[in-house]
Amino acid sequence: MFATLLAYADRDFWGQHPSIRFDTLSDSGEYEVIAAFYSEVYSQDASNVFRFYQYTDLCDPDIFTEYMEQVQEAALYDTGINAKHGDSLLTLSTCSYHTKMGGL
Repeated sequence: MFATLLAYADRDFWGQHPSIRFDTLSDSGEYEVIAAFYSEVYSQDASNVFRFYQYTDLCDPDIFTEYMEQVQEAALYDTGINAKHGDSLLTLSTCSYHTKMGGL
């Protein structure tokens, strides 16, 4: 469903499509793309990894700052766009198969 997200690995694609329109049944919105990065679902014992999927509540300013620092560190390139606490964020993900699956 979100396969086009994979194209954001290419900075030129981002340059041509710097925002994403995302509509729901009750609302619509346009979001600037802050970052594109690869990730994976890490094992419980993995350390020093960015588990973006565990950040479900960014109301606390310190948690928000921590999240944004990790997003910027993981980013494939610098978009020059930053978010501030209180901004609405949209995180989209899709499968990319950029890593080998262990044991297979």
